[in-house]
Amino acid sequence: MKRCVLGLLVLLMVVAVFAEDEKESGLTPIGGLTFADKFELTVVNVMAHVTDKKGNLVTDLTKDDFRVFQDKQEKEISNFQLYTEAVYEQYAAASAKLLPGMPLPESTIEPQSVNMIVFIDHDNLHPLDRNRVLRNVRDFVAENLRPPMQMMVVESFLGDLKILQSFTSSSREVRDSLRGITSRAGGRPERDSARQGVLERMQWEIENYGLASGLAVRATRSYNDMMTYAEEEAHNVMFSIDRLREVVTFLAGLPGRKSVLYISNGLPMVPGLDLFNAFADAYNDPTILAETQRFDRSSAFKSVVAAANSQEVSFYTIGAGGLEVVGMSANEYRGNRGPMVTSLGAETYLESLRYIAVGTGGLAIIRTNDFDAGLKRIEDDLYTYYSLGYPLVQTGRDKVHHIKVTLPDHPELVIRFRRSFVEKSLETRVQDRTLAGLLHDLNENPMDLECVTGMATPAANDLWMVPMAVSFPIEKIALLPEGEYYVGRVVIFASTRDSDGKRSEMVSQESEIRLPAGIYEQIRDSRFDIDLSLLMEAGSYRVAIGLMDQITRQASYQTITTVISSR
Repeated sequence: MKRCVLGLLVLLMVVAVFAEDEKESGLTPIGGLTFADKFELTVVNVMAHVTDKKGNLVTDLTKDDFRVFQDKQEKEISNFQLYTEAVYEQYAAASAKLLPGMPLPESTIEPQSVNMIVFIDHDNLHPLDRNRVLRNVRDFVAENLRPPMQMMVVESFLGDLKILQSFTSSSREVRDSLRGITSRAGGRPERDSARQGVLERMQWEIENYGLASGLAVRATRSYNDMMTYAEEEAHNVMFSIDRLREVVTFLAGLPGRKSVLYISNGLPMVPGLDLFNAFADAYNDPTILAETQRFDRSSAFKSVVAAANSQEVSFYTIGAGGLEVVGMSANEYRGNRGPMVTSLGAETYLESLRYIAVGTGGLAIIRTNDFDAGLKRIEDDLYTYYSLGYPLVQTGRDKVHHIKVTLPDHPELVIRFRRSFVEKSLETRVQDRTLAGLLHDLNENPMDLECVTGMATPAANDLWMVPMAVSFPIEKIALLPEGEYYVGRVVIFASTRDSDGKRSEMVSQESEIRLPAGIYEQIRDSRFDIDLSLLMEAGSYRVAIGLMDQITRQASYQTITTVISSR
């Protein structure tokens, strides 16, 4: 598998100057843009979906109907807005009539942008189930994809994560990308065949040898096959979870609503659980169930939910098997607890889809063959909701807050919302925006940041060292007096993504700018250079750079592309 590796070496160019004698009392802060206040006041927006007991949307509530709590403390709702599909349609119609640079009419409500990734997990899909669902998804795209909504299409196939279509508002482009994957066949059918083989081996052993007991049971071939299957399935689950987390990073730093439409036959939260229950039932050995603990991957799914909530990403999951039982049928083995074991086998796959959807404020479309109805629920979720905003004084650090929304005077209604959000430090937000630059052009460059790459030179292990010069005008950086010098400090963040969508780890480097006070006016218009060295394999890359002034807390971003030839 191709690796995407980024090494960062930072060398500050030294400016050799002779300082004039200056009195410290005459130095005051200079340069930079605007100085940030000590406390940053922001507005937390909680999206609440309200339905009646039958699932019908409720859109006639007011601000006074809601109560919002953060960490068990009630917050005053300062911003309140009901968004409906009609609001989005009015916005789209008004935007279509505008010439570039023209403002929207005052009567037009500007809704939040909607960013959705359609993630087809071939490695955990049956091809026939996938193709059936994709027909409905293409119709969903045709009906809904228009500004301010944009979609990306991503697939997981044979262990690789690949972007099939970058973010676009073109319905045709997204539907074409979905049509091109109907012949894919991942490893799910093969794994299900192996599971079926274990069940058949159990039944054969019972029929030919009768019941064993104690250690003799653990020496059977079906026991060894079961353990091998559970280990391999657990390995596959961890790979799949890593890909889910990676898809979440595709949405990092983007404004507006963010969601993933995840299409799969499900992932087992406890790999092999149905087999262990079948084994316990067939051999009358309930002690075997204790061994399921070593395969429990619940904590890994919790990490996916945490990662999604930290980026305010909601999962909408579709169980592609529909009404089909995910586990085994009741007659696949002998025993008196067939229906219970069958149910457990099904639930261990579907529970993961339900868990990540509910945990991120989304919806799980499972145990149904009416995918159109399920997608209509997702459509309603995307476009119809209450936005409840309250002020938050930033603490300056990353912190998880727990949210609760109630309708005290409407116990007959059902309310759904994301139950936590992550307050992020400025450093974390700059990293998120830098990651966003790997997929989007960022027009945020107040410090006039420039990046230029040089000629790559061979390094060890088929890697190449790519020099990069990062520069900015000295006057754009805040400098504080320190003795006879003016001193500023910046942090550089860097990451890369190759043409297959593989992303490097984010790296950062703090750098100091130290200038003799007497020459500032002479060189303030000059650019200050920082040399980076990027360690990468041959290929085509998009490089995203973020620059943060540690004094003013301002940030700039720049993205470039570079091609490294292996020759």
